[in-house]
Amino acid sequence: MVRIADELESSIQHATDIGLLGIIMPTVDTVEKAQAAVRYAKYPPEGRRSMGAGQAARIWIGEGRDATMKYRTTVNDNMMVIAMIETPIGVANAYDIASVPGIDGILIANTDLANFSGWFDRESGPYQGMLKLIHDATKRAGKYLGATGPVPPTPFPRSEFNFYQGGQPSDGWTPPAR
Repeated sequence: MVRIADELESSIQHATDIGLLGIIMPTVDTVEKAQAAVRYAKYPPEGRRSMGAGQAARIWIGEGRDATMKYRTTVNDNMMVIAMIETPIGVANAYDIASVPGIDGILIANTDLANFSGWFDRESGPYQGMLKLIHDATKRAGKYLGATGPVPPTPFPRSEFNFYQGGQPSDGWTPPAR
């Protein structure tokens, strides 16, 4: 999976064309942005992803028309689309965002939620209330719930999280010494 820069067709399809099986869409405040993420990550009838040059099929299935069609007809079931909620507007729309067909889960962006809300004390009542609203909306919609790490104390058991984003980069890049 990769975090995509924006919900534009070109951004999402560049990622899916090279074989990624999941995208994380940041700063989802509206149903429309969530729908765009699904639209360009999935083939018709669920979306409107183009076939690209076929490199994704070659990575996962193999060469040739049969491999391309096997990939084309199975990848929608394997493509994961995660929406990040990072703002109070996103919190207010959390249930509607989580309910978008094709959105598989919601990722609570802990640090930016504090940044955009102004509630830097992540143990404060207002911040905890936002976490609970996202949690409840996501669970009610029947979707996966994730959080960026480190996760602050939550008003619900940590076992309620299905996944976490965080840790050291896995691409081998190391920041330069200062």
